[in-house]
Formats: sequence, structure tokens, C-alpha cells
Amino acid sequence: MEVVPSEQQPPLPYQPVTGKPWRLTMGLRPLPRHAWLEVDQHRERELTAKGDLLATTPDVVIGVAPGSDAAQRELETAIIDDLAEHHGLEVHSVARADEAPIVRAARLVQEDLCLFERRGGTWEMTAACVCFPSRWTLSEKVGQNLSAIHGPVPGYAEALGGPVEALFNRLHPDRPVWRLNWTILDTNELHLPTPAARRGLHLPDDLSTMTFRIERQTLRTLPETGAICFTIRTYTAPLGELLADQPALAADLAATLRTVDVEMATYKGWADLLPSLIAWLESPSG
Repeated sequence: MEVVPSEQQPPLPYQPVTGKPWRLTMGLRPLPRHAWLEVDQHRERELTAKGDLLATTPDVVIGVAPGSDAAQRELETAIIDDLAEHHGLEVHSVARADEAPIVRAARLVQEDLCLFERRGGTWEMTAACVCFPSRWTLSEKVGQNLSAIHGPVPGYAEALGGPVEALFNRLHPDRPVWRLNWTILDTNELHLPTPAARRGLHLPDDLSTMTFRIERQTLRTLPETGAICFTIRTYTAPLGELLADQPALAADLAATLRTVDVEMATYKGWADLLPSLIAWLESPSG
């Protein structure tokens, strides 16, 4: 996936759509160490939302497998050090006897956090704190390997199964990477768990109110334990607002959406939405 950063922060800091045909790809880019975590004006609001979810639905947003404590502690320390060194934030974890280190770490950053460790000859998700999932359930992923985690994604096994496993095997602590993922939804809610949300999207009367959602994802190997940290930073913006800021995006988005196959469109919830959305994007008043 080619990434074209926007020159202006609002309404979104990244623009991943270029009009090229849709296809599954890792689309990885080298990640400078200073750019691992992102801090912006939404920090207080998003950390408050995380705190509320951790208090009210811990079983939904936290998943920890036995034996992951060392990797969790290393991640917590790495995050505290990174915020101090690269963002000037002197933060301290809140030591709670009943709270896992990955949860304490997640309270400090806007990103969701997942840890993968090599067990039984494959990479498994061993700990995670995910407050802002995009239509998936954390409890179904923790303890699973990469193939099982991505099993519902159409075409993943054929296109990306091998390359992703190879990437995890060779990822070096000094060479982290990042990528972008995007979708279009009928809500701007950040917290979207459960497979039940994988229904067809609601088609609003005003398509400009649809939400364009971007995930900035990073992969970084922790040097002491060898665990891999996968971070997910989520951004959303109303589609109409985004097109007003970047008018050329309408044609690019329509061109890409025209190439989405039926299986992927169904998985995304777009099957009944795409004809109307593409027509709207291509209309002079869209």
C-alpha cells in the first residue's frame, strides 16, 4: 500500500488511498525509532475513553495468556522510556497488584497494544489491551497464532500468510516497521468489538456522514524477550469532511472501491453499500 501523508493534520494525518486497485498487501515502511508512538491533541480524551472501558468492560478489552509477564514488563518499560525520550512526557505506570503490565502500559498511550511471542514453532498473541477494535473480538485472538487470528480475512492465507510469518521471524529490534489499514464504516465509534458488528453497514441518507477509519499499525521486536509488539493507533473522520479537505480523494476512493471483490466487500460490510457510495463519490455534487 502506498502511503501519502497529508500536509495538514486535520481531519486525518494520513491518506492511504491513491486510486490503485484493492489488494491485500503488507505495505510495510521502515519506522524511525522516534516515530513509534504518536501523541496529539486527542490524548486526554482517548485515554479517558480507555479508562472507562477498562473499568466497565475489562473482559472485552484485556486478554492475557499465562507466561507473558516478562514481555509485558519489557513493553511497559519501553513505552515509558519512549514517551520521555521522544515526547517529553515523564509518565509513571500506576502499579496495581491486580492489573497486568500491558494494561498499565496501555493507559499511557493512545495506541492499542498486542504482544506476540514464539511458542510451539509459531507466533502467538500472548497479551493484549485493545480498547478500539474494528469489528473483532479480542477474546477470540489471545492464545491464537497468526493464521488463526487472520483466518476470517478473505484471501489472507493465500496472499499474506507466508510473508507475515516470515516477517515476524526476521524482524529485528533495530528495524521496526509500520503500515496503514483503512475502512469505511457507518459509525465513528472507536470501540467496535464482537463479530456481530460484521453485519452489512447501514446506508445513511447522507453519505457524507459515513466514517473513514484509519489504523496506523507498527511492529517492533523487544530486544530482551524477543517478543513482538503490535500497536494500533486509530483515527476517524467524517467522509464528507475528508473530501472537503482533499477533493481529489473522491475519484481515487471510487476507483479503488470499484475493484473490491464480492467476498471482501461482504467481509467489510460493504456489499449493499458500494454501488450507492461509488455513484455518490463520482457525482459532481458528491
